[in-house]
Amino acid sequence: MRRPTVIRCRFHLCALAMAVTIGTLAGCTAGPDPGPDLVIKQDGAGGQPPSTAAAPPPLEVPATDLEWSDCTDETVARFGVAALPAGITLDCAEYANSVTPGVQAVETITVSAVRARSSATPAGAPPLVLTSGTDLASARTLVSLASGGGAALLAGNPVVSIDRRGTGESTPLDCMTTLERNTLLSNGFGQAANDNAERERRIVAAGASASDGCTETLSPHQVQFTTNNAAADLEELRVLWGVEHLGIIGVGNGAAVALAYAGLYTDHVARLILDTPAPYGANAQTSAQQIADGTNAALRTFSDQCRALSCSLGADPAATIAGLLERARAGDVGGLSDTDILLALTTTIALTSGDRPDVIRTTADMLSKADDGTLGPLRAAIEQARLLRGSDGQLLSRCNDTTEPVGQNQVADLVTQWSQQYPLTGSNAALGLLRCSGFPSGDATPTLGELPVPVLVLRGGGDPINGPVATDGVNGALVGAGAEFSMLTWEGLGYSVLSHSDCAGKAAIAYSLSGEPPTTGACPA
Repeated sequence: MRRPTVIRCRFHLCALAMAVTIGTLAGCTAGPDPGPDLVIKQDGAGGQPPSTAAAPPPLEVPATDLEWSDCTDETVARFGVAALPAGITLDCAEYANSVTPGVQAVETITVSAVRARSSATPAGAPPLVLTSGTDLASARTLVSLASGGGAALLAGNPVVSIDRRGTGESTPLDCMTTLERNTLLSNGFGQAANDNAERERRIVAAGASASDGCTETLSPHQVQFTTNNAAADLEELRVLWGVEHLGIIGVGNGAAVALAYAGLYTDHVARLILDTPAPYGANAQTSAQQIADGTNAALRTFSDQCRALSCSLGADPAATIAGLLERARAGDVGGLSDTDILLALTTTIALTSGDRPDVIRTTADMLSKADDGTLGPLRAAIEQARLLRGSDGQLLSRCNDTTEPVGQNQVADLVTQWSQQYPLTGSNAALGLLRCSGFPSGDATPTLGELPVPVLVLRGGGDPINGPVATDGVNGALVGAGAEFSMLTWEGLGYSVLSHSDCAGKAAIAYSLSGEPPTTGACPA
């Protein structure tokens, strides 16, 4: 019997009983030179040369701001992270938008915002807006930025993070049963009969059942959690602020929101930073393959660095990880699925702050202990990773954005092919294609047209959530649209280049001031 399905709200109850959070990110008003840390390439790669056309419009200070209140301690506690560096403060606010943007409707959602500033942020500096889409609550990405190398960005501007509708504190949906959610998040793993065919059958059944439940709960708004509507929530913020243009940072899947905004509200873009973008406008199979390829490469990088540090995973860490995942597929790791282990591993690498060698050793110890039968640390990491990356709203939103879904009859071959091409991630990525079985899709994202401003692209070579492969596809789309852009690469491990590289932060400050991105180059890892 299905348990009652509800939408949980933190703030005002609207006709649909929704709440949406927004995080505020700090940008820059001064433009320091990126300095000698930036290695410039002279081969012309990374888009067209800097424009000689009219300068992009300046960033603007809101004419009417939101009603902010300090929420530093509350936010740090919510994410269970260490205290922010001295001088960093977070403020929260909220605003409403239509559940069906552009259509006259009574129902509204409440959007919640978090703003980050440092003691060095100039008073009255115009904000930049950050979104990480369905990857993570944007507020969590903001916390990483404010805690790490990206804090350099706050020396210029406040940054406003906006949780995508349906995720984080923005309309946190609860429309699936525990069984449905667990089945989808574990890619059909069960206590018995875990051959691929049985897992595929379970995923398809859970997807169809979960779709029915979410439709019952949300109807007629079950396809209103798209990338396009997330972009409309940014546009509503622009209108409320009373400014003509926004400067937007799109991290990972949030780059799709930023690009959709640029496609739908072209005349209102002042700055566009794409930080290790996830696939944009690609069909389900292409998107999944690009991420499988990129995250497999990131885990190989982790393994190489682990071996160089003589970590606890032995002489061949990649082989040890592969063996642990194979045992999990066979049900031999305390009932933990290979999918959950991968989720915990990639999330830990992506978000754990501190000295990178210590992060690598700690992560390796978590896996080696699990390999020896001590599962406590790994179970805790799985629980945290699911909270951050596996909410009903994230699952539903990803399905709303799915185009050309892959049928069950195709997945078996993809599992075989991708397992060989991407040994650590391929099987999991192929099975995950079935999660949206039965879910409806919303409107496709707009095709990129002429962009009014040059674009700064940041390529993170060791991003374990999306990987760097999709960046090449996004670059191709920018070239096809005739856009001017330049690209900075960073080969370190972690999610969001801006959250880890002060070199990238300084480049972003210069870009926010002038509207001209730096010459294509590389930041040290």
